[in-house]
Amino acid sequence: MVAEQITKKDFENAIVNHRVCIEEALSHMGNEAAIVVDDDNKLCGIVTDGDIRRGFLAGAGMQTPISEIMTISPIAARSKMSREEILSIMLKKQIRHLPVVDNENHPIGLELLKNQYDDSIGAAVLMAGGKGTRLRPLTDYTPKPLVRIGENTILDNVLNGLKKSGVCDIAISVNYLGEQIKNHVKNGSSYNLSISYLEEKRALGTAGALSLIQPRPSKSFIVMNADLLTEIDYQAFYRFHKKENNDFSVCVRTIKNTIPYGVVKLSGCNSRIGDVVEKPEHSYLVNAGIYLMEPKIIELVPHNQFFDMVSLIKKAIDSDLKVGAFPIYEYWRDIGQHDQMKIAARELRKKKPVTEKIEE
Repeated sequence: MVAEQITKKDFENAIVNHRVCIEEALSHMGNEAAIVVDDDNKLCGIVTDGDIRRGFLAGAGMQTPISEIMTISPIAARSKMSREEILSIMLKKQIRHLPVVDNENHPIGLELLKNQYDDSIGAAVLMAGGKGTRLRPLTDYTPKPLVRIGENTILDNVLNGLKKSGVCDIAISVNYLGEQIKNHVKNGSSYNLSISYLEEKRALGTAGALSLIQPRPSKSFIVMNADLLTEIDYQAFYRFHKKENNDFSVCVRTIKNTIPYGVVKLSGCNSRIGDVVEKPEHSYLVNAGIYLMEPKIIELVPHNQFFDMVSLIKKAIDSDLKVGAFPIYEYWRDIGQHDQMKIAARELRKKKPVTEKIEE
């Protein structure tokens, strides 16, 4: 592990005022952290990718001021410290981002700890065996992962996203029209990936195919649906999973629903109306279909039987394993229905930024 100072250009972009909101701060976080300064340009905080995700779990939104979620008065290095001293601080305090300040507490640099963890994401499993009935007639003769959105298939986008994050060992579960998927992807060499297949002789649900993995993974591995378009940072997901010491991490997304009527609230037990709320909006955390698991989770999956992911999550919780939520703010779209496919096609054409709020 080494501590590296980011470039001057990246450092200058990482500086944000304490008054900005999360949405603006995200545009300054190319290295997964922003240095927060007060009105005198003195260091007053730091906000990391993990801070923002934990903030979302606590109810924060894109317009929340970063002052509400940042680490106040963070540990900082002095400009005259040696490389050894800086690395020692980061290892001892277990921090990946360390601001460097001058004698007046003005930020002058940002140190980034490389390779904080000796291991990495071992592999990924893509669930591609479903029939995609909600996309019929498109899926009558084509498996849903091979439906095209723009120039590429959904599966092409998933594979390229994993490769970009350095996940190159991938198993794909296949059942419905599985030969088409195998003929399209083959051994993965055209993607610079190593790809194998989990053959479902019958439909095994969203988790049952995990029981077919041989040999069993020796490291943390990703499991995800093969019909998602996303720009999630898988390495940030992995670091969060490890830092939280989770056995099972579930990506979650905030979805907002508006009741298209005035909601009437009664007062007491009689018919008297106490309040009327016009078109109230409710927020929910939903399962985004992307997971990180430790190898022991596979032991909970019955062999070669239908088993869905919700049942696996509940079984892990009941087994006193640590199951945690990883909120995603990056671009994410579940291609489950025709309207979602049309929205995804528009989004790809417009090349929308990954932090854009998506209205459901």
